[in-house]
Amino acid sequence: MGKVKKCFLSIFAVWFAVYGFIAAPQQLEAAVNDYVTVTKTANPKTITTEEETEILLNITGTPPVNVVMPNDVVLIIDKSGSMAPTYGPNNGEDKMKNAKEAAKGFVDLMDMTKHRVAVVDFASTASSFPFTVDKDAVKSYIDKINANGGTATGSAIDAATALLADHREEAQPVIVLLTDGAATESPSNTDPFDYALQKAQAAKDAGVIFYTIALLNPNEDPETSAPNILMKNMATTATHHYFVLGSQGLDQIYAAIVKEIGMASAYDVTVTDTVGNDFEIVPGSYEDNIPKPTVTGNTLTWKFNELKNSALTFKYKIRPVDKTKAGNFPASLSTSSITYKDYAGANRTKSIPSVNITVKLPAPVITAITEPFGHPDGGETVTITGQNFVPGAKVKFGLTAATDVTFVSSTEITATVPPGKQGMVEVSVTNPDNQVAKAQYQYKVDPIVTSITPANGPLAGGTIVSIKGEYFMKGVTVKFGDKAAPLFYYSGSDQISVKSPIGDEAGPVDVTLTNPDGTTVTVPEGFTYDAPPSTDPEIVSISPDNGLVTGGNTIYVNGKNFKSGMKVVIGAKDATTTYISSTQLRATVPEVDEPGTVDVSVRTADGELYTLPQSYTYNEVVYPTPTVTSVTPNTGLITGGNTVYIYGTNFVNGVTKVTFGANSVNAIYVNSTTLRVTVPAVETAGKVDVIVANKQQTAVLPEAYEYTMPIISDPNITAITPNQGSIKGGYFAYIDGENFSGGVTVTLGGVNAGVTYINSNQLRIVVPASTSTGFVDVTVTNKDGGTETLVGGFEYLPILPEITSISPASASRAGGATIYVNGNNFDKSATVSIDGVDAPTTYVNATSLRVTVPASSTVGEVPLVVTLSNGQTASFTFTYTDLPVAAAPVITRLSSVSGKAGSTIYIYGTDFKNKPKVYFGSVEATTVVYTNTTTLRVTVPAGNTGEVLVKVVNPDMQESNTVTYTYN
Repeated sequence: MGKVKKCFLSIFAVWFAVYGFIAAPQQLEAAVNDYVTVTKTANPKTITTEEETEILLNITGTPPVNVVMPNDVVLIIDKSGSMAPTYGPNNGEDKMKNAKEAAKGFVDLMDMTKHRVAVVDFASTASSFPFTVDKDAVKSYIDKINANGGTATGSAIDAATALLADHREEAQPVIVLLTDGAATESPSNTDPFDYALQKAQAAKDAGVIFYTIALLNPNEDPETSAPNILMKNMATTATHHYFVLGSQGLDQIYAAIVKEIGMASAYDVTVTDTVGNDFEIVPGSYEDNIPKPTVTGNTLTWKFNELKNSALTFKYKIRPVDKTKAGNFPASLSTSSITYKDYAGANRTKSIPSVNITVKLPAPVITAITEPFGHPDGGETVTITGQNFVPGAKVKFGLTAATDVTFVSSTEITATVPPGKQGMVEVSVTNPDNQVAKAQYQYKVDPIVTSITPANGPLAGGTIVSIKGEYFMKGVTVKFGDKAAPLFYYSGSDQISVKSPIGDEAGPVDVTLTNPDGTTVTVPEGFTYDAPPSTDPEIVSISPDNGLVTGGNTIYVNGKNFKSGMKVVIGAKDATTTYISSTQLRATVPEVDEPGTVDVSVRTADGELYTLPQSYTYNEVVYPTPTVTSVTPNTGLITGGNTVYIYGTNFVNGVTKVTFGANSVNAIYVNSTTLRVTVPAVETAGKVDVIVANKQQTAVLPEAYEYTMPIISDPNITAITPNQGSIKGGYFAYIDGENFSGGVTVTLGGVNAGVTYINSNQLRIVVPASTSTGFVDVTVTNKDGGTETLVGGFEYLPILPEITSISPASASRAGGATIYVNGNNFDKSATVSIDGVDAPTTYVNATSLRVTVPASSTVGEVPLVVTLSNGQTASFTFTYTDLPVAAAPVITRLSSVSGKAGSTIYIYGTDFKNKPKVYFGSVEATTVVYTNTTTLRVTVPAGNTGEVLVKVVNPDMQESNTVTYTYN
């Protein structure tokens, strides 16, 4: 194995120079060319913050046609019993024969002037034929292979690796493995599948190019086939893996492999693709790649030995990190690249292009509106529930924007419904990125009827009846009693006209309106079917029905069956009469001597009177005498300007006047018993009369109001509760004392505080913030100028941190765990120590610190201390837990038990940890590669000839057993 992993590309260049297959100038010119192309695509290129996109990395090689590297190829051929025609699932197909014929065809196509070939045939055990350039000898050996036994795939790879240990220095080592079944046998009771994979990986790590061919049954599913899955995972890349259903096409696969052996675009290829900062890799989305990448953070790394001329595609998925951030972002960073060696051994770097991904916020969705209906006047608050709402979302009902739109959460918005028309309307929620969600809302209210005109009509029907009100919808239906009234005209939501249907009998009937949405209203006895009309005149009403005794005013006599020539009689006097219609007469009221109520009559041409008794009133022209009973308040400062109320009787709007002493003032009429006035200013204190006058009618309330001089009253502070607090301010304090007045102001250290006047003995203030700690004076100033200062009355205290919890409250004493310290009043410079040891601290916000736990030798409870930038501290209990006891490593065997210093061996066993130490005697190996928990690759350190004991020491200082290694 020590000879397998070589820098054969450099040797290959020397070999060409010595043997002269390609002239030096041609080689140098070819080495200048770039034989690798790479593209990157994303599908889809537009996603939401909740979605994923698949990244396709397409890498294509274009090998130089005039450069062929010598290869030493081992053909591994499965000869297990499942290859025989007698094996049931084969249905008589002789897979063994077909495999041998295809393998011999492979040998025939090989250029033995450049390449060599060897054969490993395996079942439960492996046999081999050594490297040769004799095609006939190889084919003769292949002819003798017979199918029988199990499938020890790992052992076959071991045998091939042993043959390749002696490959030519200038030749590329290659394995071409064909099998039809899953690995079924392995040594030491190890899992055959895992054992085979480990052997294949060890060979690839040593520089071997690995081709695999899965020979499947015709109806076998490649995606679930155990041998196909094993072969895919063994291949150098996906382009180095093939499968066939039945033996059909097997010879073409071998021919394709022969054609490309020795021709490659790149060697020792490393593909490093770093995802952009706005995305993260979807875990597991890269598992189906061949080879599988190593994923560290946001970086995927593929390593493989060579790149051919076919396209190699790697797939993985990414998703946005910030679920609230939209925009156009690069899928990968500019540091993404492919490094490789060209055929001449020169190191190459190829940048991997990026692709931009458009990230949108998810479209909003409305699932419900509560309540889903409301009054057309709007003003109701509705709750819109759904998904993907964001701050700044706008809400419309139809084309009208809602008011008071409040973003509650991504699933809830509240809004005030604007006015709208009765019926269904589309509700839209539009996020700031113009994505819209829609739902339905119903403006719904029972119709309201304010008038029905006329309210009566003949039994024969046909009366055009105007119904006024609100909330009539198009399509509204009307019934008089139980009979439909045909719609005559729809004027709008506030008026309709219908034809009265034929009535059954005289008298009132209910009028019912029903909107298309089912809302309805019934006006009891809303329409009356008239009895057959009388021809006698009839007075129904007088408008207006009163006036002054001076007469001369116009009234209207309303009724029916009026005729031209009829006269109106008021009391006993004829009035000048004008005929307007059969239902109305206009009359000029005659003058009378005395006030009172009189009859109004209509006299026909033949002298008959038709009277409406006591229907018109003559009024006296006189203003009432006012009275003044009280003035409230009845005292005030000589400066005036304050409002008082005058109570009494017989106040007349627009007539009543008020005088304070000798000063007239404007009086605001409230009602007949109340006036509101603004007190005028005077120069001297004292009591004055208040006079109220209705023109010539007056009333005096002697000395009803007293003017007083202003008195300055100093307040007195007796206590401040609390009298100390944080310099942040913003909290309540209460000032107790005496003589506080409305409009009072308060300062703390000269800074105004918000004040709420409770009563003359107590004030509530909002303590203002302070820039420093210590005592400050508290000053209270009344509106009249009286003031009181309590020196040092309030103390500003420094901000104190508070710890409320630690999550988690314990961690291993090994350190490195992340915990969160929760509490209040943390600042950006806060530090944390655990058991006296400073811990790396990240400020999250004023209530949270993120801390990395330092290592400790202590197990149990220890103090955790938060220290602010002002030196204030808070302490809490944190618990260190003991380290778990790991299993000690065990060495089961060495891949080689003897050799020279500098050679590479594999140590197999159990419970190996990453970054172990390996000792050969007392000498520590300097190159130790951790493969997995069961395999280490070690470069033998310098040592003297003879036996030494080899041991493995894990990072937790657990030591393995020892095994013997011999220095040759």
